[in-house]
Amino acid sequence: MDDNDLGDIGFDPYEFSNVIGDENQPLYPGSSKYTMLSALVKLYNLKAKHGMSDVCFTELLILQGDLLPEGNTLPSSMYVAKKTLFALGMSYEKIHSRPNDCILYRKDYKDSTNCPTCGGSRWKEDKDSILKEGVPTKVVWYFPPIPRFKRMFQSHKTAKSLTWHAAKKSVDSQMSHPADSPSWKLVDDKWPEFGRELRWSNCCIKI
Repeated sequence: MDDNDLGDIGFDPYEFSNVIGDENQPLYPGSSKYTMLSALVKLYNLKAKHGMSDVCFTELLILQGDLLPEGNTLPSSMYVAKKTLFALGMSYEKIHSRPNDCILYRKDYKDSTNCPTCGGSRWKEDKDSILKEGVPTKVVWYFPPIPRFKRMFQSHKTAKSLTWHAAKKSVDSQMSHPADSPSWKLVDDKWPEFGRELRWSNCCIKI
């Protein structure tokens, strides 16, 4: 999605529950291959892959809706499609950077135009070595973890898996989770914050 695609749409746990409820909603009466959500995700992937404009995507949704049988649940506009997808908590932030990753233009460097480490410009140069102001040399895509954790804990099944390492920790001297290993205990003792991050990462990979 583009920087301003989503406007002021915020993460709403009730909207998320509605979207999850739509997971098994057929795309149209009698459809067994696609649900509304799976069809929308596939269409949006095409939009992103081929650089389709919002206007073109809206027209595609309208056309698809006309081609599908009556009673189909495909969104009829780009705004409704984005709102549905954003309810999944999949937002991200674009942060300007340098090709060699020596700086992220954020916080104290948010308005900087040159890197304090290598001295390079924040902006790209064209063929004539003229700076193209507003076009960054590199963009890092940051996926905030908190909205994703909120989304995962909305499901009782997923929440149980996420807390498994704490609730089902080994008590029989048998290693049943990486957190039971001596190496992990060493990490916990020396770098508790890092240990917690490792546990989160392991659970997310497992899921």
